[in-house]
Amino acid sequence: MAGRPAAAARPTTVSGDPPSVSAPVRVEILFWSLLVRVLVHRLSLERSLRLLDRLPHRAHSTAGFAMPPERVFRGAGACLGRSLARSQFLRVRGHPHAIVIGVQGGTTALHAHAWVAPWDPVESSFVELRRIAR
Repeated sequence: MAGRPAAAARPTTVSGDPPSVSAPVRVEILFWSLLVRVLVHRLSLERSLRLLDRLPHRAHSTAGFAMPPERVFRGAGACLGRSLARSQFLRVRGHPHAIVIGVQGGTTALHAHAWVAPWDPVESSFVELRRIAR
């Protein structure tokens, strides 16, 4: 229609992820997600962490950083896999953090959950069983 300004096209992606996650970062996230998924299915948590700790990383970084949303790590599987993949993503950038594993419930129903501190909200309903500083 004449006289009407054209509507601004909104950036979209096939996967629905925010456009701020660049293609190289998406490839890296996919790599960490798939590697962690295989490790968690084949090895114990301890052996998986030992293997991941052998990979190169920065000692410490104070540079500003925007953590990609958790949903882009969905290829890593459940919360433990996603937390390990996100942890490795942070580790190679030199950002200190911890993987936290907790449980909630009682004798009839027990639920476990893993998250990355301080990047994820504190799960106050979960009792912390283990904190792995990375």
